[in-house]
Amino acid sequence: MLESIIEFWYLWAVIAVLIIVLIPVLIRVSKSVKKRNEANEKMRKEFERIKFLKDKYAVLDREKVLSADAEELAEGVTAVLQYKLEKSLTPDTDFENEEKWRREVYALFWFDEDVTELSLSDFFRHNGEPLPKEAVNGIESIGYDKIKSVVAQMYAMCDDKNENVSFDKDRIAELDEKFRNVYDRDEFFELIKNYISKNMN
Repeated sequence: MLESIIEFWYLWAVIAVLIIVLIPVLIRVSKSVKKRNEANEKMRKEFERIKFLKDKYAVLDREKVLSADAEELAEGVTAVLQYKLEKSLTPDTDFENEEKWRREVYALFWFDEDVTELSLSDFFRHNGEPLPKEAVNGIESIGYDKIKSVVAQMYAMCDDKNENVSFDKDRIAELDEKFRNVYDRDEFFELIKNYISKNMN
């Protein structure tokens, strides 16, 4: 055995180098696979959660609405409409034909997601019509007066078709800051819940 090692020392040296090189590679591959599996598991759980909400809020009654968590209710109503639009061959038309309160709750839910994770201006810059207009109308409908003016001003500034208002980066930054200082998610979703309870069939 010792003679073999001495005779083929260069092969053993190559094997040793390969082991040294491969161990970090295998560790990285293992971590990558683990991260991918964790991401897939997270996506699966999120899909199941959305499906649960869709099924739970597919049919609304007064007791269910009044006892619901306000944010969950808004997300559930949104999930129901989202599923319907995804299955439709004419989603734009179907959206327009939805009840006003459903369109607005849908827009308001996505509005909150953007303004919470990003900013007010990002919501208007990242979403095309009819979502921005429905969100502006929805804020009026739910009676969230303390953000109504700043949202309307931002909408006008980010609307490419509005020739009466010019794009002003400093003004947009100012409106973003003003919005952040007054926006209250709990209040927002409670107003949405109250709006749903008053308008559902």
